[in-house]
Amino acid sequence: MEQRTKGARAAAFRVLNRVEGGDAYADVLVMKETEGLPAVDAALATEIAYGVLRWKMRLDYTIDLFASIKAKKLEHRVLNALRIGAYQLLFLTKVPSSAAVNESVKLLRKDGPRKSGFVNAVLRKLDSERAAISMPDNGGASRRISIEWSHPEWLVKRWVERYGEIEAAALCAANQEVPPRVVRVNTLASDRQSLMGTLSSRGYEVEAGKYSPSAVHVKGGGPLDAFDPAYYIQDEASQLVSFLVSPTPGSAVLDACSAPGGKTAHMAELMGNRGSIVALDKYSHRLEAVERSAARLGVGIIKTREHDSSTPLFFAEEGSFDYILCDSPCSGLGVVRRSPDIKYRRTAEDIRRLSIMQAALLDNLARYLKKGGVLVYSTCTFEPEETDEVVAGFLARNKDYSIEDAASALPGSCGELVDEKGFFRSFPHRHGMDGFFGARMRRL
Repeated sequence: MEQRTKGARAAAFRVLNRVEGGDAYADVLVMKETEGLPAVDAALATEIAYGVLRWKMRLDYTIDLFASIKAKKLEHRVLNALRIGAYQLLFLTKVPSSAAVNESVKLLRKDGPRKSGFVNAVLRKLDSERAAISMPDNGGASRRISIEWSHPEWLVKRWVERYGEIEAAALCAANQEVPPRVVRVNTLASDRQSLMGTLSSRGYEVEAGKYSPSAVHVKGGGPLDAFDPAYYIQDEASQLVSFLVSPTPGSAVLDACSAPGGKTAHMAELMGNRGSIVALDKYSHRLEAVERSAARLGVGIIKTREHDSSTPLFFAEEGSFDYILCDSPCSGLGVVRRSPDIKYRRTAEDIRRLSIMQAALLDNLARYLKKGGVLVYSTCTFEPEETDEVVAGFLARNKDYSIEDAASALPGSCGELVDEKGFFRSFPHRHGMDGFFGARMRRL
């Protein structure tokens, strides 16, 4: 077991080694590894860990320019030490070069002089010859964009074919940005103007969201209190999914894939905490997060059930819900800004596999909606197989359902987010939000 060395770079090193090993996700590890660190060290560890993950392909390409052994052949501990050093040299202008190199070498102190010496030599060469670094000029636009903006080439090719070179590059560039901090006011406890005043008095810079009437963008200050009952930390695009449902007070709602519970609680707030919401998830530990959020926000109408929503709902009669939200598991390619490691984990086969599961989910849930009721299908991705094609297939198989224009339910500020098909779509590079898709359907 690796000895727990103190310090920001050591914490980031542990995160990256675990992620590279494939046994954990970065967001969970960063929280764990930065716990108890001084604020400055925690911030630097977070910056380095997420920065390396965002720019991993570009870092590896750069390392290959200066190393005698290519990145793909290096032991992952050595490679991650190199990435940490290279990231600081290339992206963190306030970190002295000597500190970037020396601290990276120290990470391999117990691995022997050969490995630490190799890291030292490569990083010093990179530092002294960085002016010679250039992006690849062979392999076409997709190859260049892939390396320059650190996205897998198979994914870049899809986006180039769909959006063109310029917009594909803009999307990749937006994915490399640190995402905004956004909270949703808990309308059962406060209102947006009051919350903005409270946060401002605590030293934060605040700005009202452009699209969601419940959103507040927060800058500066320290970490946000995730346990404050006055708000829930949630991107604007995610908030708009609940508005797309717009359940009325007193109605019966099914949230088929509810964890971690942000949209569930938001729907309860839109209902004035009157009616009922059945919140499902396959795993009981994920439902605990839904219950904790509901309790913190003062929501009392949510009942959780451990259940796979692709199988018959033994606890409900067919046609028993007024509204059903299917915020389906998906490739997550719309939230790469927040989960940079996801772009390396996903494959084209994942997209095809997930689309089959998404179709099965919708077909199963459709039976449990009342006639005249609303079914909303949403994903945090923009891949056609998981969005338009899933909805088109569902409507072809379920003739008693039709599309309802998303603009009829979304706030008036969201006109540019609704396309000619009546679907809700958001993009990081166009709207400064996570990438989401939503279709509102009504049972005839």
